[in-house]
Amino acid sequence: MDFLKGNIKTLYLKLLFPSLIGAVVMSVYSFVDTIAVGQSEGVTGTGAMAVIAPIYGVIVFLAILCGVGGSVMMGVARGEGKTEKGNACFTVACLLMTIITVVSWIALLTCTEPIFRLFGANDEVLSKTFEYGQLIIWFFPVFVFTIFIPAFIRNDGAPKLAMAAVVAGGCVNIFGDWFLVFPMGMGMTGAALATVIGTSVQAVIMGSYFFRKDCRLRIVKPRHYLKGFRSIFRIGIGAGALDLGTIVIGAVMNNRILAYGSTKELAVYGVIATIMSLLQALFCGVGQAIQPLVSANFGAMQTERIRKIWKYSLITVLLMGVLFMTAGELMPLQITKLFMDADESVLKIVPGAFRLHFTVYMFLGVTVLAAYYLQSVMKETASIIVGFSHSVILTGAACYLLPALMGMNGVWLALPIAEMLIAAMAVMYISRLNTKL
Repeated sequence: MDFLKGNIKTLYLKLLFPSLIGAVVMSVYSFVDTIAVGQSEGVTGTGAMAVIAPIYGVIVFLAILCGVGGSVMMGVARGEGKTEKGNACFTVACLLMTIITVVSWIALLTCTEPIFRLFGANDEVLSKTFEYGQLIIWFFPVFVFTIFIPAFIRNDGAPKLAMAAVVAGGCVNIFGDWFLVFPMGMGMTGAALATVIGTSVQAVIMGSYFFRKDCRLRIVKPRHYLKGFRSIFRIGIGAGALDLGTIVIGAVMNNRILAYGSTKELAVYGVIATIMSLLQALFCGVGQAIQPLVSANFGAMQTERIRKIWKYSLITVLLMGVLFMTAGELMPLQITKLFMDADESVLKIVPGAFRLHFTVYMFLGVTVLAAYYLQSVMKETASIIVGFSHSVILTGAACYLLPALMGMNGVWLALPIAEMLIAAMAVMYISRLNTKL
């Protein structure tokens, strides 16, 4: 692919569809797991999956922080015609990823129960959380690798290989969820094992890329490791903070729900959190699709091409947001029954919770896209502000203030109101920025 001279719309679509398919199948891991667990273990199992969701958030945060941060630097360097510098960025990103992964893995292995408690596990769901969560933690580095490396594979012009790996792993995971949970009767352990096997298949396929003749990614000796670490962290933290939000928001929402409701509301949020991880992954798929294009054209100072990419991608996430919101407004009970075998007392909670929460998707896609776009044009500070407003600042404030005023309705409305404010600020800033590029 010629990122600098090819037709923008054609290049965008060629990157978009593999990225979206990869995002869908990647999210299928937790999506299908939650369905299998909900049908086999009921409300308690679904509540445990809500506690596990922030663990996936840790994985994605670390991988995106280093993967996107390093790939943006590599893309800009290649746009400037500096191939060796681009490979140095790749090398530094791999080293930083290894260090952070090992430290995080040790922390999760040695402090498992306190971490589960922090993420909202009460005595009722703790044992189920351990059944699923321990296997995920043991294979933590494999999960990080499969999210980290596709950013570089896409920048190297092979988005279909990244997609194929995710699809293959997803198919294995789907079959494993059915076979291990139901015929084998392994419950939550079976669902976790299916996810581990599927992810391992994905890792092997992605690793095979480095043995292909057309692979241009090389490990070289960088001149300045610490400077490279700082640059990757500064650039990647904006997009990484979006997934940090999965950790923070998940923990805060779980605790706020138990403060104003019960395990029944927590089970409903388990479904909502799983859906949100899928839909946010789709929005991230749009951001990841534009990143190689924007970074390369920014390095080459092709400003008109950059503006076109922003326009196409903004239209994409707005249309997606309308579709997602409509589905939640019209089919809350049908969606919930897909995920778990719930009694009438739980189903009564669902319509109100879904119809308030699903308005978030009109704004979430814009927030996610803005963070990726800003870091791709090297506006790191603005990207960090967007990312942390989403993950900690505005969403955290809303999760505490609105429930105090509105009870459980405030819990369900906290994220939509916060995202509306963040999206509005991001669009205004980018509109002004694009006139200056």
